[in-house]
Amino acid sequence: MTAFTLLIFQVCFSQSSFVYKRNSLGQLEVYQSQGGLPTGTPIYKIKKNVYGYLEVESVDVSTDPFTRKPDYAAYNNFKPYQLPAKEIFETLETLNKRYEFDNVTSGNAKQNSKSGEHYIDKYFENRFDLAETQLNFYNSNISFPTKLNNGWYDVVKIFDDALAKMVNPTKSKNFIYGICKVENNRIIEYYENCHYYDVKTAKIFKKINIDVSSSISNCKSTYRAVGENQYFSLYFLDNILDETKQIGDPNFGFYTIYTSSNFNLGDGIFLYFGVNKTLNRQEIQSKTPPSAYSSGISLLNPVENNCKSSFSTFAFRKTGDKFSIAAAMLNQGQSYSSIWLINDFSVIPDECKSTILNK
Repeated sequence: MTAFTLLIFQVCFSQSSFVYKRNSLGQLEVYQSQGGLPTGTPIYKIKKNVYGYLEVESVDVSTDPFTRKPDYAAYNNFKPYQLPAKEIFETLETLNKRYEFDNVTSGNAKQNSKSGEHYIDKYFENRFDLAETQLNFYNSNISFPTKLNNGWYDVVKIFDDALAKMVNPTKSKNFIYGICKVENNRIIEYYENCHYYDVKTAKIFKKINIDVSSSISNCKSTYRAVGENQYFSLYFLDNILDETKQIGDPNFGFYTIYTSSNFNLGDGIFLYFGVNKTLNRQEIQSKTPPSAYSSGISLLNPVENNCKSSFSTFAFRKTGDKFSIAAAMLNQGQSYSSIWLINDFSVIPDECKSTILNK
């Protein structure tokens, strides 16, 4: 009798529950439990294979939990007391998904922490693949938390992007990391990460003013921004595996860039941000990206809007850092005709500072 057959036999014809115990080699062994303690000999071992995934010893387990899931058809008719067998395999799948998700996102951050044209090109080559991977991760799950508690969360916006198809006809998705505040299972505030490489630990965010949004269902919410016609979806990927996972209050301070009445609709304005870095005109004119992010803005942002909810309101984490902003307007020759510098300012939680750009 194989280890796998023995497992099924013992599980299906026993009313025992099961516990995990790590042996001297670091492998998890599964025992039947008695009073919550392991009893007898291990039913089987769970070990980490050469790819980093957990698998059942002597059983052929897929190394791609996104596209192949264990076949639970044989367990669909289990009686309630036989449920632990399915729970064990679902636990394995969940642990493998966590490994895959953490491996993908941490690898993306490590790669993108490098600088230089070669790494930037490579980053954009992989970006659309990562969007598809994260969406596959979401779609591969069979259960989700019913609701999320009030608080702050990491989210990712995954959306259709024509640029992806231009780069690769087989791709269609792009993504942006962000954070949001949840109350009563709805998103009430949403901020998109402004870091050039979308690293989750970034300190500068663009405030997105939400017009309408759905309640959070299956770790997903759909929203439409003020003044927009398109709807987007935000995914709480971290919370699929840990429904209690939150981030700390970012204690945002705000800065808004306004445009004066002598700007025209369609004027191309690029914003550059720096963290503990003084920006200078030469660097901006040469279009050498500073350490943070450059963001193109083409719409006007009139002064009469509320400071913390204007079109170009940016949120800065309360970190003790100094921040800088450079605004640059393109002319027809693709050089900057005007540059405005706002250097070395600090933020105070919930306070909103502003600057009016004047030609």
